[in-house]
Amino acid sequence: MTKKSKAEQVEEKVQDAAPAAEQAEQMEGADAARQPSEEELKVMLRGENRQHDEALGDAWAVLLGQNPMAVMPQVVGTVLHDGGTRPAWQWTRSGKEYVLMAWPKDQPSRAAVLMQADEGEKFKPLSAVPFLEGLPNDLTVEDIHPWSQGGGANVAVSMIEGKNPMWFYDPLYLRDKDDLTPGVTQSFLLSGLAIALRKALLDDVNITQGPQYEAWAAQWLAENPGKTRLDVPPLKISMAGRQLIMPGRRFAEYQVRTKVERVDDVKLEKMDIKVLYVRFPFDQRPDMVLPIYASKMVLRDYEPQVGDEVDAYVWLQGRIIDMDESPAQ
Repeated sequence: MTKKSKAEQVEEKVQDAAPAAEQAEQMEGADAARQPSEEELKVMLRGENRQHDEALGDAWAVLLGQNPMAVMPQVVGTVLHDGGTRPAWQWTRSGKEYVLMAWPKDQPSRAAVLMQADEGEKFKPLSAVPFLEGLPNDLTVEDIHPWSQGGGANVAVSMIEGKNPMWFYDPLYLRDKDDLTPGVTQSFLLSGLAIALRKALLDDVNITQGPQYEAWAAQWLAENPGKTRLDVPPLKISMAGRQLIMPGRRFAEYQVRTKVERVDDVKLEKMDIKVLYVRFPFDQRPDMVLPIYASKMVLRDYEPQVGDEVDAYVWLQGRIIDMDESPAQ
């Protein structure tokens, strides 16, 4: 009898696992996307009071365009039946085998199912995750928050020395964990999923408190003798051309303002998705490049164009760069 290849063995075990797709009914539902209040915005600027929310409901909702609880069993079944894997998405650790199946094979926006099995046994679904192709960025690991279930983790990386790190969700943490050593720089495939996105509306913002305003008020009063504090106008700051990243209410979520450099059209089943390629410049490190995936549900009637400035609330995802570049098989 001919010995089966590793790929054939994996395919056979995954097909055997397909009936377990109904387990996906226990996965988390979507949270309503909330807009922060003015007071919450002040706290966010300091990166305070954030939480590690170990759920993917918001991400699934904007990708699928409907309540994920109603369709996750179907999604998992489709991934296991029609999806593909890569050598870089298969590994063994502590006596357990892992395989990530992703679908569709020919799109950068995918649904994925992480499978787990004791060596020699049949695979069972461990988690279902949105799985997005990213762009490579060299980032230095600072901290890790493993999720209690599902095999993912939130990973913190240093962006500016002495400042708060940037967090993203790693769906392949169980593969990457040995290389996620604090202080070590790795190449990550980084992407963003838009929970909300619109064309930037405000060219200027008015500031009426805080250190910047106090400095402005002192200067204005010095230049306008006889005037009082009540006469000081707001400090007007131009937002045109600014690239901003502000911590969101949960780790791995960020409010951003940026300029669109390129737009691609992709799909996840019937959902049309725009990929907005953006860049965040830094003074003392290479630019951070990022594809932001924005579904039709999020964009509504807005058609992003190259050169547009956009405001967005995004969930960041990243993984250590795959060592193979072959298409999913």
